Amino acid sequence: MILFSRRNLHYTDYKWSTYHQNDPRVNGKLDATPFTRDEGNEVVYIVNKLMILWDYRFTNTGNKMEKLIHDQLPPEIVMQQEVQEWIKANLKF
Repeated sequence: MILFSRRNLHYTDYKWSTYHQNDPRVNGKLDATPFTRDEGNEVVYIVNKLMILWDYRFTNTGNKMEKLIHDQLPPEIVMQQEVQEWIKANLKF
């Protein structure tokens, strides 16, 4: 299920690389896989994955996550699971 897609992104300065369908950077569970904050496919993937995981249904919630990642994610946060934990601690409504 896709709740958040490329067309929902607020920012436009992402790189767009091609990934294989089973690439862990854009498929599977959030784990110790490296995360690249300026890669659009990875941002869309992690936002969508977290929206499903936490049962968020509104695009504006995805935009809040995207803005957190884009503007505030500390540089030492480099793995998907760390991004998940950081967003959970910093997402405010």
